[in-house]
Amino acid sequence: MNEHAATDPGLGAAQVDVATFRAQCNTTFRVTRDGDQIPLLLAEVADGGAGGGIERFSLFFHGPADRMLEQGTYAFDHDALGSLTLFIVPILGSTAERIVYQASFARSARSPTP
Repeated sequence: MNEHAATDPGLGAAQVDVATFRAQCNTTFRVTRDGDQIPLLLAEVADGGAGGGIERFSLFFHGPADRMLEQGTYAFDHDALGSLTLFIVPILGSTAERIVYQASFARSARSPTP
């Protein structure tokens, strides 16, 4: 099995870190809903830091204004990261041109590898 999420389409978001997502900023993820493929641009990765053994970060996606996704869990597909399952919420900042979504992470901080 390949150790890198970027080349293993079977790995989930829990195995991808802030740096991996940051490297994919300004690339498109695809969400399929009811046979329709909705493109979501990863616009920003906000690092909330780590404290108390918890790593925090958020992903902000921009999607088309004419196909809003409700708050919920969706299967995302990305050319480099493969398939991921993310819980997203539409948030303030949406306009007539785009809908902004946020996926937030709070998980055990990983120890640096030697």
